[in-house]
Amino acid sequence: MSVATTIQAHIAYEPIDLTNQHVVVIDFLSDDLTSPVRASELGEQLDSLIQRYSDRCFVIDFANVRSLGSTAFGEVLSFVRQATRVWVCNLDHGLRLGASLVGLDDYAKFADSRREAIGEALETPRLDGDDTADYPQWVS
Repeated sequence: MSVATTIQAHIAYEPIDLTNQHVVVIDFLSDDLTSPVRASELGEQLDSLIQRYSDRCFVIDFANVRSLGSTAFGEVLSFVRQATRVWVCNLDHGLRLGASLVGLDDYAKFADSRREAIGEALETPRLDGDDTADYPQWVS
């Protein structure tokens, strides 16, 4: 199902769906992103994904995250606002509260599991090409 996993300092990402790489799944490698330095690095890594995959859907899997500081949440929110079509999954209760406080739930869809998030994202039409002509614009 996947093409290849690429690893950066705090995240790993993997394009899903061999036919058109329509969805990119992001996993956190660092379980503690509370320092501003790490948050800045995370922001740079997420920005590089926007530049490379701007027309894709993203799934951000928080399964490996134990703690995320407000600056890191801000970087995730900035990424989600730029990407526009994002699903978030595997947030524990404490992280879900933090996500709500920064307004992440206003811009991303939440799924209970990685499988559910990927499934919903794969059903979303691509933004590039003729295959989206009959679909309405993405609405958050």
